[in-house]
Amino acid sequence: MRILVDECLPRQLRHWLERLGAFEVSTVQDEGWANVKNGKLLRAANSAGFDVLLTADKNMHYQQNFDGLRISSVVVPTNRKRLVEKCIPALQQSLEQVRPGQKVVMDLGDDVNIWHVMQIDSIETEAHHTTHKFKAPSFGM
Repeated sequence: MRILVDECLPRQLRHWLERLGAFEVSTVQDEGWANVKNGKLLRAANSAGFDVLLTADKNMHYQQNFDGLRISSVVVPTNRKRLVEKCIPALQQSLEQVRPGQKVVMDLGDDVNIWHVMQIDSIETEAHHTTHKFKAPSFGM
């Protein structure tokens, strides 16, 4: 899977995802697309064969037309480096579930202290996107 990391996310995300071994990752900056507007960026990434655009831009799905595009997008819940790193296991789960052309929003809830153990609980289709809802695993006593 070829992934493009938007410039609103930490560049280190590329290396964190590459360490998982299942993804070929590039950043907007690596591709020479820094400061390119979202619409042009989506089309350039789609034409270049990227499968997924990772972004923290919560408005992307409402402001851009994805019609006719194969590229998917996944909205990460934060762009803060420490928190993005915490949500890598959840992000990996979302990437494993995403389908071509799908617009996904990750809902990890508000407790950032448990983001690293969250698991997909449900996948809900909404008007403009699909939401991957996560919850912490229950540990039986």
